[in-house]
Amino acid sequence: MDKKDQILIINGSPRKSKNCSRIIGKIVLELEANNIEYQILNIYKMNIDYCTACDYCGKTGKCRIKDDMTPIYKKFDNSKGTIVVSPMYFSSISTKVKTLVDRTQAFYSSKYILKKPSLDTKKERGGMFIAIGGQPEYENQFLGGQLVMDIFFKCINTKLIQNIYMSNSDEVSYDENKDFQINFNTTLESYIKEINKK
Repeated sequence: MDKKDQILIINGSPRKSKNCSRIIGKIVLELEANNIEYQILNIYKMNIDYCTACDYCGKTGKCRIKDDMTPIYKKFDNSKGTIVVSPMYFSSISTKVKTLVDRTQAFYSSKYILKKPSLDTKKERGGMFIAIGGQPEYENQFLGGQLVMDIFFKCINTKLIQNIYMSNSDEVSYDENKDFQINFNTTLESYIKEINKK
């Protein structure tokens, strides 16, 4: 049975022991220090098929595809919040994160088309988006991913509380980027305070 009121951490990177993994490790330490339950979803190890725009959810509010995404719908409903950690690929989130986001069309359809939400819309949940870009910082570097995340968090009925971005990871890793670490620690602390109010 899924635990209620836990934080879902979506690991959107296929790479092991790199920046996203390091960041998730820090998140886990802080959640544990604050006695907040969590679950890490390593989605690159999961069988999550592509949305085919078949419109089954537009008629039923549910997805016809039965795979590893199926239990995740319930996890979103039971969650207290969701943290997405993703590298940036061609100015957007990673392919697997986008696949997961597309499959939340079932929530969108149930909420906005059928007006019969398939998750508890009265429950307060808090979201956080962390994006890692390989290139040096430039204007609108994270905009593509942010636009997708804005819609995603609305679909899963979660208020997006915090966004934080790290540039130039090809040259300076998370472990070496002290400025980012300071900013991240402050942002994560603020997120946890908001979560503890829910």
